Amino acid sequence: MIPTHELKNYEIFAELDPAELGVLSKMAEVRHAGEGEVLIQAGQPARMLYVLKEGGLMITFPDGRAITFHKPGRVVGWSALVSPTHYTASVTCLTDCDLLAFPGSELLRLVQRNVAAGTKIMRKISEVLSRRLPFLREEDKRRLKGGR
Repeated sequence: MIPTHELKNYEIFAELDPAELGVLSKMAEVRHAGEGEVLIQAGQPARMLYVLKEGGLMITFPDGRAITFHKPGRVVGWSALVSPTHYTASVTCLTDCDLLAFPGSELLRLVQRNVAAGTKIMRKISEVLSRRLPFLREEDKRRLKGGR
């Protein structure tokens, strides 16, 4: 369980009210990952969404392009909330990392059952996607537009 005041510090959860944060705090776990550890493998089923607390991550896209994140609050694993829930990129720890880990199925249930919380979370996910859109493959762009 993660304290709600800590969750509120991350952009993705900044708009949530205390009750919504309380639900999230119960499903979240802190996960430590070592330098060089692969958190996410492109093409694999998306089971977790991660929020970076500390460390550095590299997102590698199937075409070889990559971006790095070092700022706390960056989100990886958003595919856990978007059908057909397969990761579109791989994520490797550049340094030892601490992350908030959210089971995708539980987070998806929250988004589907609580319209207010779901709208706020998905709006933030769409901001993440808009920043990464130039890095996505064409088939992933079509999938996000609903055109499988």
